[in-house]
Amino acid sequence: MASKGDSKASRSTSVSPYRNPRTATRRVLAMVILAGAAPGWLHASQINSVDAVLDRYQHALGGVSAIAKVQSITMRGEIDGAGMTAKASFVFLAKPFKTLIKITRIDGTEVSAGFDGTVSWSIDPKGASIDKDTAPEAVRRDADLQYALHQPTYFKKLEFAGVTDFEGHPCYWLHGTTHWGKDNSQFYNVQTGLLEGYRFQVDNASGAVATVQFQDYKSFGGPLVATKVTSRSGDRWRTFTYTSVSYAPVADSVFDLPQAVKALL
Repeated sequence: MASKGDSKASRSTSVSPYRNPRTATRRVLAMVILAGAAPGWLHASQINSVDAVLDRYQHALGGVSAIAKVQSITMRGEIDGAGMTAKASFVFLAKPFKTLIKITRIDGTEVSAGFDGTVSWSIDPKGASIDKDTAPEAVRRDADLQYALHQPTYFKKLEFAGVTDFEGHPCYWLHGTTHWGKDNSQFYNVQTGLLEGYRFQVDNASGAVATVQFQDYKSFGGPLVATKVTSRSGDRWRTFTYTSVSYAPVADSVFDLPQAVKALL
């Protein structure tokens, strides 16, 4: 899931197309959780509002109760992209407003990043760091496991902007401004209701624009998951491929701050 300032993590992991991959990676993963395919239960001509688009999306995911049932998730997969000589593997764990990702690169070195509900942090072979560049509201949004139920609450303005093309697909376009002042667009496939992707200002001071595209949806026993997610910013790109998803309970202690991060506090 998304995109902060230059950091130890961004210099060493090459995981994200943004300056700081910590929240970007979590954001991509969080968005994947809630991207699902939709039956044509509402005729396309009836969709002309934010509520109609999002209601259809919630229905696509299996309904409000199905989304709310996801209280823990563990996702595993690989990361590939520009500037990477080989794929990295990752495991991502989340509970509502808590996340942890561990990335293992081809040379065996590891990078981890997390959010315990208050502190956004990362650790790489050069040491630990705390994210002070991102709006706290953005970090919390990226860790919202039920984001599909809460989307409008993160926007000071969110409007239905009509139908437009996104990556070759005709999509309903929702355009808004977050409470922390970032431009954000969401695109939902006209035919399926499926979330096709996002285009947004990254959540640091750079003003850079990024896109995230969702593909190859599969079921793992819960809401459908986009198993291929590509993020782009400028000429940089990263593709996350998800090979397994589990909804088994994850202990709260998993998200405790590492000692190296506590030392910085």
